[in-house]
Amino acid sequence: MIVRDERDAFLLITQPDHAFLAETLVAALRTEAPLDSAARRSILMATREHDNGWIEVDALPTVDSATGRPTDFMSGPAQVKHELWLRGIARAAKVDGLAGALVAEHALTVYGYRRDDAAWTSFFSTIDSMRDALLERTGLADREMFDAYYRCVRLGDSFSLQFCNGWTAPATTLGYEAVMDGTTLRIAPDPFDGATVNLRIVGRRIPARRYMGDAEVRTAIAAAPPEIVTGTACGM
Repeated sequence: MIVRDERDAFLLITQPDHAFLAETLVAALRTEAPLDSAARRSILMATREHDNGWIEVDALPTVDSATGRPTDFMSGPAQVKHELWLRGIARAAKVDGLAGALVAEHALTVYGYRRDDAAWTSFFSTIDSMRDALLERTGLADREMFDAYYRCVRLGDSFSLQFCNGWTAPATTLGYEAVMDGTTLRIAPDPFDGATVNLRIVGRRIPARRYMGDAEVRTAIAAAPPEIVTGTACGM
């Protein structure tokens, strides 16, 4: 769950919804050559499905006992994250082996800082093996090409997270710099060839206060009507 702090309220956006917005952004990219190749469909699917393992987690939101806030995607127990990535990779791979491999690569990348953590050793060995088996199944032996495919997924994730979280500090990802300007995500160099991309995502707004337990925050979320968050993305 993305938990966006807006002073008197928390704006909540699910991880799967963020991933769908990431697909919108990747589909509009004009500067990444793999999106003009036969791999486009797999890249877009991987982008859209990269957080599908969070479906069950976000359906039953919890409270961070230390802060009283809804637990966000950066918090929570390691075991929950291990399980959700195994689930998400398997789901994607059932439909498209390359997409599954790209989702596995995303898990390895975003948690790369945990490589030296003993509690994560089995996670990395398992996901490494899953990715390699899926690449063998698809017959893709060119790792540079695979890395170019994954680059698109990574860009979509980064741009979407910046928009959904409302992060105002400039962020650099794989040679692009992005910054939020009001409700507009401005990116340099321009990846959209002069086009403006319309962004739309659903969130729920709950009071920003300390919640005493999971049941309390779930009740608050259930009572909150869906809220459409809109904006744009363009070059700068």
